[in-house]
Formats: sequence, structure tokens, C-alpha cells
Amino acid sequence: MSTTITHTGGTITPTLIDGYRAARALGSIVHEIPNRPNPDVSLRAAGLRRGEFVLVFADQVDAVAAFAALGVAQVLVLVSTDLPPINMSFIVAGGDLVIELDRVTRKSWTVTVPYQEVSP
Repeated sequence: MSTTITHTGGTITPTLIDGYRAARALGSIVHEIPNRPNPDVSLRAAGLRRGEFVLVFADQVDAVAAFAALGVAQVLVLVSTDLPPINMSFIVAGGDLVIELDRVTRKSWTVTVPYQEVSP
């Protein structure tokens, strides 16, 4: 079982995904009409997912390589056999790409990835 992120220069294989958050912007619009109990509505599809996930790496070399690859403007593909609902094509956008050394163990590294899902 694994998670792999494919990019133009190769693949990223974290030890695990430690956090995942997704939101979808809602597209429907409610039009309040004066002196009417029911509003008019414009039904529209929700947007694609956006949010952030946290990749954990056992060593500095892999974390730094992932940080560099994720910093390149490109479409990436995330495939997880452990967490299939998070599979997607995405771009890194909407915040800061962050790399951190684990403060407790001082061995593992995390990379926090802000993302915007895109259609493949």
C-alpha cells in the first residue's frame, strides 16, 4: 500500500500522508425576492476540491527533493492505494508550500502542500 505523486520529472513517494483537508466552493446562488417567501435560485455545480495535505518523509533527502518538485509550476497526479478517495490531478496553489523537520524526533520531515484539484 502506498501513495505516489507523479510529476513531469518523476515521482514522489512519501512514507505516509499525515493530514488531508478538502473544501469545495458551492456555485448555487440564492436570489431573495422582496415580499416573497421563497427565493429564486440559480443551481450550479460545486467547484473541484481545494485544501492541503501533509506528506511525511523518513529522511531529509526525499523531503527536500519533494519540496523542490512540488515548487515547480505543473499538473501533478496523486494516487493512493491506502486512501483512494484522495486520488486526483492537482496543482500546488492557494497558500505556502512548507517543509519542516519533526520537532520531536528530529529525524522525519513533513511537507505541507496547498492544492487545487484540476480536471485531468
